[in-house]
Amino acid sequence: MAIEKMQKFHLITFYGKRDTVMEQLQDFQQIELFSAENYHKKTDSFFSQMQEHPEADKIENQVGNVSWALSFLEQYIEKPGMVQALRKPLRHYTLRQLSEHANTFDWQNVYSDLRQQDKRLRTIEQKRQELSLKEDELNKWQYFDENPAILSTFNETIGLLGTVPNTELNHLKEEMRKLQHTYLEIIHQTSTTSYLLLLFLKEKSEEAHDILNEAGFQEYEYPYEDKPAQVLKQTKEQLQQLASEEKSIKTRLKTQKNNYENLGLVAEYLDGLLMRVNANKYLLQSNYTMELTGWIPAKQTEQLDQQIRQVAGKDYFLEFTEVKEEEYSQTPVLLKNHKLIKPFEGLVEMYSLPQYWELDPTPFMTPFYALAFGLMVADFGYGLLLFVASALAKYLLNFKPAMKQNINMFQICSVPTMMWGLIYGNIFGRQFSFQLLSTDSDITEILVMSMIFGFIQIMFGLGLKFYLLWQKERAKLKALLQAGAWMFFLISVAMIAAGMVLVPDTSLQTIGIVCLIASLVMIVIGGSLDGQTVIGKIGSGLYSIMNITNYLSDLISYTRLMALGVAGGSIGAAFNLILSYLPIPAKFTIGIVLFIGLHGLNIFLSHLSAYVHGIRLQYLEFFNKFYTGGGRVFKPFKSSEAYVQVISERKQEQEDK
Repeated sequence: MAIEKMQKFHLITFYGKRDTVMEQLQDFQQIELFSAENYHKKTDSFFSQMQEHPEADKIENQVGNVSWALSFLEQYIEKPGMVQALRKPLRHYTLRQLSEHANTFDWQNVYSDLRQQDKRLRTIEQKRQELSLKEDELNKWQYFDENPAILSTFNETIGLLGTVPNTELNHLKEEMRKLQHTYLEIIHQTSTTSYLLLLFLKEKSEEAHDILNEAGFQEYEYPYEDKPAQVLKQTKEQLQQLASEEKSIKTRLKTQKNNYENLGLVAEYLDGLLMRVNANKYLLQSNYTMELTGWIPAKQTEQLDQQIRQVAGKDYFLEFTEVKEEEYSQTPVLLKNHKLIKPFEGLVEMYSLPQYWELDPTPFMTPFYALAFGLMVADFGYGLLLFVASALAKYLLNFKPAMKQNINMFQICSVPTMMWGLIYGNIFGRQFSFQLLSTDSDITEILVMSMIFGFIQIMFGLGLKFYLLWQKERAKLKALLQAGAWMFFLISVAMIAAGMVLVPDTSLQTIGIVCLIASLVMIVIGGSLDGQTVIGKIGSGLYSIMNITNYLSDLISYTRLMALGVAGGSIGAAFNLILSYLPIPAKFTIGIVLFIGLHGLNIFLSHLSAYVHGIRLQYLEFFNKFYTGGGRVFKPFKSSEAYVQVISERKQEQEDK
């Protein structure tokens, strides 16, 4: 239970074996590359930076094409529901299987066909918009049952089509009526605009146009040859044809689920291939050889040697070196823990990975977090439901590894939840006939227990700090006066409290006060060790006393263990009380629904609160006692696994046996 020990590896082999070696390293999935220039200073006298891979641009374009095809198809294929998707087994492929699939599946033709269909759909959409505008225009003139071109054939009369605002229509009618031999017909009318046909004599043209301009008349130029109704009918038929064609194309696209899945495999292959060719930035080359370096877990060194030997034979040089202390800040971090501890690694990663030289806080945090989670829910029924739900989810559904670890974490936390539920005697808000602690009458005892829990965890954190400082050659005094002094202070406070409450007639309180004074002196001296000058040492020593408030507030923070546990139980009991007032017929009908709904809400809120506040206690009250963080995650040279799970040949062989 610690941080995986890392080593650096240095590999030199013939340049002609580059592609097979890089593919083998990617299949290995247990190394992280870094620039070979950083390995040793003399390298550049023999090697030079490797040039960009000649296929890099081509492969990058292929990745873009396949990604576009997947995004395009995703709009149309039927997507399974969440449960249905999780029921499907995870697909596992090796790099070789992905390569074979990419080389046999004619994805270029699929991509080309999808491009053509996309282009046609865009053309249809553009044409539809044009025809829709045309239809909207013709809808307003369809009741003019003549070809508007006839208006330009009159000898003595001028005919116009156009629009005026409705507010000017009556005024326009009156003014046109004053002219002799005029005609005004309303073809169509909306809430704001009137569409008109106007006829008047050519000899009255000037007066008529003045009247029309005053009314805000806008002349309409009819652009079509046939009557509006005929053109409108043709337009609607064209729209129907486009809709039918679009529906046919989308129906064909919906049937391409197999192509979508196959394109996902191609995308995974190309992503891994692009990663390999882009790895040139880490490599050095000479006339005949190539050099690469990287990080590897120490326990995998022998296996790496075997992997390279499979493709390079004896034509390679492989060297492993230990990580030096000055390289700790650049060394990637990979956590290794027991299967019961591993699910809690995600909580540490959310905060920050430990640095390579640090302790992994996961195994030390796990029991405290699980117990705190149980204390804040503290209902046997809620814990049992969480345990069963987690077990069924893992059995019936197929999750990715990260999600499965989260479910494992909640399943582990359900055990202390049931344990504290038995101690409190709670099951779905009801109380057992036996209770070690009652959330109704033993509030003070539960509060004290929560404080003791916090006291133990804080002392444990300080103990870890003491251990870490003691391991350093020049920090043993700090271990005693910075970590040890605060442990002494907290013990002194506990002695005073015990002397006041538990054994008031003894000298324990007096001893505690003496120890408290001594611990404060030690704290001041310990704080002064961080100062650089005499004044600085005095200032930092006195300032360290201010941390008393921090430690007291840390202890008080653990009262949330009592508050949330009692609150959840009280809310559950309140729900049960409300349901008890229902008449008997209602209890076995709507009462069952209400019971499930109300307790379901309380379960969700209780577990969410326990999850969030449990994390807060670890991050703020525990980690700050000994933990620095800031480590860099180990990034293995492997595929991104965006579409399928990519496993090594070795793992595939083990599964086949």
